[in-house]
Amino acid sequence: MAKNVRKAKSERPMQSKSKALKGGWREQWRYAWLNTLADMLRQPLATFLTVMVIAISLTLPSLCYIVWKNVSQAAEQWYPTPQLTVYLDKSLDEQGGQNVVTQLQALDGVDHVNYLSRDQAMSEFRSWSGFSTALDMLEENPLPAVAIITPKIDFQGSDVLTTLRDRVSQVHGIEEVRMDDSWFSRLAALTQLVGQVASVIGILMIVSLFLVIGNSVRLNIFARRDTINVMKLIGATDGFIMRPFLHGGLLMGALGAVISLIMSALLVWKLSAVVTQVASVFGTQFHIEGLLWEESLLVILMSAMIGWVAAWLATVQHLRHFTPE
Repeated sequence: MAKNVRKAKSERPMQSKSKALKGGWREQWRYAWLNTLADMLRQPLATFLTVMVIAISLTLPSLCYIVWKNVSQAAEQWYPTPQLTVYLDKSLDEQGGQNVVTQLQALDGVDHVNYLSRDQAMSEFRSWSGFSTALDMLEENPLPAVAIITPKIDFQGSDVLTTLRDRVSQVHGIEEVRMDDSWFSRLAALTQLVGQVASVIGILMIVSLFLVIGNSVRLNIFARRDTINVMKLIGATDGFIMRPFLHGGLLMGALGAVISLIMSALLVWKLSAVVTQVASVFGTQFHIEGLLWEESLLVILMSAMIGWVAAWLATVQHLRHFTPE
């Protein structure tokens, strides 16, 4: 019993010390945040302009990403299925043409084959060309039999489609193989171009964020140089002095990201009706998709992190010039 009493008495100072340490950390963080808010409210116009510059810098790459995402979706929605047009040797008879079609159908990656005999090809050409009179003057049919190959979904990419074309051209009785992938190439090139432009603009805007936030923190440091010197004289650590500036950079980055998301959402909402109307003119439906919740959260986190890093770099660099006198 007495031993337990002595043990309880010895634990009380430890608990009090731990509580004091926790309270000290809370007070330091509370002071840092209050000091950060006070600095931002002390110069509201400068803070507002800085946050708006950050927001505009983030809005441009966000819009480029939205354009790239919607172009990719439009390419998938409107992309026609690529096909291989196979021209058979004119010396093949009907049975030989059917044998070639059977071999083509057995190839890996072929979904189905649409076969047009020489007579069917001539009949279709006569129906839409308008040269029926001139065609009647020909002694023999100049058109070859045609097999149109539709590849499977896994074989509709540019590289695998080229491989399939090479395998088709090796089948005996085939004179020429043409790959109808012009639309695919154009859409892929357009999507890739938009993605590269968005990446370049994003990198430039990240650099501008570093410069804007770093310059804002630098001006704030020099505006408080007397206070910083006094804090160093009374023994404040660099971490304690840096904390309000780090919080300021983080907060400005986060606020700029939130305003940027609002501006992006407004622009998407404004253009949504126009894009829907233009799509209806072409007889299709398409709706602009903005940033998702997880994408918006990622933008806020990245902007806040960039703000914190930029503030840290600026603070570490300029605090070296302050020596207590």
